[in-house]
Amino acid sequence: MLQAQKVRLTDYLDQRSAYLTQFAEEANAEFDKVGEDALKGLKEASERQIMENIESQMQAFEESQELNRQELEMNEDQLAEFEGQMEKERNEGLFFKNLTEKKPIDKAKAMEEAEKVKEVTKEKVGSKARRNLYLALITVLAIGIADSLVTGSDWRKVAVLGDILVALFSQFIYEQTVLSEEEKTEKNDENK
Repeated sequence: MLQAQKVRLTDYLDQRSAYLTQFAEEANAEFDKVGEDALKGLKEASERQIMENIESQMQAFEESQELNRQELEMNEDQLAEFEGQMEKERNEGLFFKNLTEKKPIDKAKAMEEAEKVKEVTKEKVGSKARRNLYLALITVLAIGIADSLVTGSDWRKVAVLGDILVALFSQFIYEQTVLSEEEKTEKNDENK
């Protein structure tokens, strides 16, 4: 009888264990489904909230841009008004009125002035003293660079002297080119 009770109890416990296992599996499945639904809901809510935030920021930006545009237009209007007022006030006095009136330009006189400037430039550029001065400065700088290289001076000094030499030499070549072009132009004018 004890043995029969033990078998019955074991069967009962096995049955109850199977039932509880099944119940636990169903509960776990329900919890997983509830968790997945909650995650989906949170994800959708966060996406919705992000989109709403983006839309509100865009709307705020557009409103700010509209205010800035209106302020810019107002400033432009004020500037135009201020310029008009300045023009009016400037023209009130005769002295200022004369400043705003343009005098006609005499082309012949302007051409004469341009020719005078060219002649003076040619004289300055073409002078032998100026050419000799350039050559003397170039020679002194070249000797200074050579001396610095031989004595092993600071490389910065050599670089600075080299830069000055290049600039001076470039100016000398430019002036000689201008002088030769002027001479060619004069010869062409004389030949015609």
